[in-house]
Amino acid sequence: MKLETQIARLVGPLQARLRAYAFGGELDALAQEALELLSPLRRSRADLDQRNLLKALALVAEYLDAHGRSHKAAALLRRTVEALLAGHLADGEDLKLQRQRVWCCLAYANTHLRGNRAAEAGKVIEQVREFVQEHLVRADFPCHGTVALLRYYSGLWHRNSGRLELAARDFDAALDQVRLRYEDKKTKYEGVDAERLRRELVYSRVMAARILGFGQGGIALAQGRNVEARGWMAASSLILANLGQEMWRRSLEVYERSAAIQLAECDSSSVERLRQDANRLKELEGWFVGRNPRNGFVAAVFGLVAEVRLRQIEGGCMRSVDLGPLARRVELLLKGRPADAGPLTETATWCLVECLLRGGMYERCEEELKKSVNQGEESDAQRVLIEAELWIETGRQARAQAVLVELAGKRLPHRGYRARAWGLLALAEKRTGQVAAAHRSILAAKESAAAAQDGFSRALVQELAQEVETREIRVLEMPYQRDDARWCDMDYNLEMARLNVVAAAHERHPEFNVEKLAALLGRGHSWLYALLARHREIEWVSRLLVQRKG
Repeated sequence: MKLETQIARLVGPLQARLRAYAFGGELDALAQEALELLSPLRRSRADLDQRNLLKALALVAEYLDAHGRSHKAAALLRRTVEALLAGHLADGEDLKLQRQRVWCCLAYANTHLRGNRAAEAGKVIEQVREFVQEHLVRADFPCHGTVALLRYYSGLWHRNSGRLELAARDFDAALDQVRLRYEDKKTKYEGVDAERLRRELVYSRVMAARILGFGQGGIALAQGRNVEARGWMAASSLILANLGQEMWRRSLEVYERSAAIQLAECDSSSVERLRQDANRLKELEGWFVGRNPRNGFVAAVFGLVAEVRLRQIEGGCMRSVDLGPLARRVELLLKGRPADAGPLTETATWCLVECLLRGGMYERCEEELKKSVNQGEESDAQRVLIEAELWIETGRQARAQAVLVELAGKRLPHRGYRARAWGLLALAEKRTGQVAAAHRSILAAKESAAAAQDGFSRALVQELAQEVETREIRVLEMPYQRDDARWCDMDYNLEMARLNVVAAAHERHPEFNVEKLAALLGRGHSWLYALLARHREIEWVSRLLVQRKG
């Protein structure tokens, strides 16, 4: 039997089950058979005029993506899509064939997104967008489903590239196209084919749930708006509640509970909720084994993060924690991280690296940081924060300060990251003796933390503020407190009082020279030089006088 004939036999049942998202044994068997038939396409491209063959490719790619195996989809699609993008998208007059070619290209763009290759995905999406707008969509051929998928993948591309406003517009347009598509299908099949109409309803609701949950919810996660992210995902779960769509419903639950863990306050009020989330995520991790490694990884990581938070709350310290047996789990998760990327995959990886930092495993943390590649503004911010804190803890204050000044100046939309950037900058400044600058930075950190929907960032800033704002109180004896014959000399006591005032000002602003200190005290610098010269035997005075040209 020819390949085309075998594929034609499979395409109908495969599409029917996949459009209804009927994941289970029957769909698995059909997909496996199709994969075996399509396996030669890893070495050669498909016939670009065979619509059923192209449809099978796009459907199998969708199935593989739903199971976290988009790298296998990429191997199947690569040669065919490269040929299409080389100038064969518009070949012939068959619009349905051209539409199927577009679906193959979009499936291939999605494999780039899953592999953190946003630039490559963007090139495919832009070329396909131009073709769809100029050649495919017509009044009698609106292609609502194709345009919806195009805008959805375009939104994912913009989201992964940090262009969150453009992503939100794409997701909104995709949602509108899903609605229009269902209205067309309802008009066509209502009273004619009840089963087909049911499948179209399921497809439209699942697509809407994905757009709202992973699209708009993913944007909220990227911006640290965890309350809003949970809202989008809870709403999406309700859409799927009566459809039996466990694959997508549980996927959304993973992300919702992960957002809840990031939102939780790091104090005793969150202990019970963190335990519940950790236990549920462990169950979800087990459920996704063999189904979707990507979502199983996110569930495992944030379940572990919840346990780390519990240890931090118990120890009363955010910046360090005894990982104990959790250290082994961190290492196993880092080694087993999936190739596919989702809304929280990169964040989850950085959470693991941060666990190494909190556990004092500095060398191992630095190894992971050296492997990293920038993945967009928010992911890069998370990496820089971990790297800067590592440098602070290992005595590289100046290096940390340089990157934190740059990061704090970016006005990141993620207020939690912004607060942590200012807080760590304050710590670096305090440790290098820039006390006044450190106090300014910690005020900025508190302002950002107040509006952050990130319990850990707020607790970390509070802890940093305690260290930055703590001043060493120097108790200076007055002459009458010791055996000194001058205890009743009013001129001598006045001299000591003036010197103590200068000492306190110098301690608060060690970077100021004599002229700046005099201006701060409201006295002439000549007067201050004369006062200091009379007490040059005191160590701090002698150091300050040496700074007079600084």
